[in-house]
Amino acid sequence: MKPKRILFLFSFIIRTVAYFARKKEGATIKKIGKMPKPPYILLSNHSSFMDIYLGLGATSPRRSYWVCAAEEFIDKYFVCVHSGIMPKRRFVNDPASIIPMMDVLKKKKKILVMYPEAVYSFVGKPLRIDEGLGKLVKYMKVPVVFLNCHGSYLRQPQWSDQVVRNVPITAEMECLISKSEIEGLSAEDIQKIIGNCFNFDEEEYQLQNHIKIDYPNRAEGLERILYQCPHCGKEFHMSSKGDTLKCDSCGVQYRLNEDGTLSCLNEETKFTRISKWFEWEKSNVEKEVRDGTYHFEDNVRMEKMEGVKIGFVPLEGEHHLTHDIDNGIIVKGPSGVVFHREPLQSFGLHIDYNWKGKGGLIDLSSPDETYFAYPLHKEKWLTKIRFAAEAIYDLKKEKIKK
Repeated sequence: MKPKRILFLFSFIIRTVAYFARKKEGATIKKIGKMPKPPYILLSNHSSFMDIYLGLGATSPRRSYWVCAAEEFIDKYFVCVHSGIMPKRRFVNDPASIIPMMDVLKKKKKILVMYPEAVYSFVGKPLRIDEGLGKLVKYMKVPVVFLNCHGSYLRQPQWSDQVVRNVPITAEMECLISKSEIEGLSAEDIQKIIGNCFNFDEEEYQLQNHIKIDYPNRAEGLERILYQCPHCGKEFHMSSKGDTLKCDSCGVQYRLNEDGTLSCLNEETKFTRISKWFEWEKSNVEKEVRDGTYHFEDNVRMEKMEGVKIGFVPLEGEHHLTHDIDNGIIVKGPSGVVFHREPLQSFGLHIDYNWKGKGGLIDLSSPDETYFAYPLHKEKWLTKIRFAAEAIYDLKKEKIKK
């Protein structure tokens, strides 16, 4: 889509809403050094919707254009288009998406805002970013500014019941690469500079700033990401209630403390950090992939996005999804293969634990189509499927290099 002119009324309303949202949370944005004049690319880490309000504050009073997930346009197309928001399918290699970005930076000479991680952080730590970002910056020849947000994950982690916690929100804004520096840097150098900036750690931020989250149900939803018991090794037997995460197989219980640490209530504590437990699960999935034992399949409810103006339409009939090392993700319906995602199609896979109250889903996109697959029996597998998609991609890339 060619970017439309931003209407002043929409821009004013959105920025006003963002201003009061930041004021309500006491959010602060610190600018380090001198900021370049537009056009430039603003990159930011991403843990919750609060980061959008911070991005709007960082670019004010100037109007800016934003790269956004295509499904966010549904039911608000006109407002999005005339507010400088441009749709993009997640984790899809789509060279055509460069055209509207060029229009923003080269013709309109405005600010382009991007969230390279493409999804909310799972445990308040960086996720992998697209390997082509350095090439994009090198091609555009404009400065790069980084907005590092803190507290957004702690305020509203994506695995939770979505109740907002009372957490201080801060951000630092700094110019990473000036226009003059781009000429002397390779795309690989630029990629490395950008990658090094994504080093935030929300757990450490909580401890260093002595942030106490006393919300009584703060652990509810943790089983979505901490699905494997570190004591008995069983998967998908975890459950949560209040501030406690429990394995229903062996009975071990962990308490999520007010300072964000974990402590075992009836056995030896294996992990004191959510992120360490999360990384342990990831390493187990990587081992399954390399051993050739990983396999997932389930019946799914399928919906297809028929356009940002129409939205998602349910597909009739019974559909079956399989995910394995050799073939990637294949969805078969009554008339045969509906969707096929090759293992090397992308390093990332978008999942959602409860999209608009409709349940957990796997986002299946190509340059031309987007499907949402809702597992009917194995919804607890979502985090493991994402781990596996990355591990399979890495394994296939290694084999190609060899």
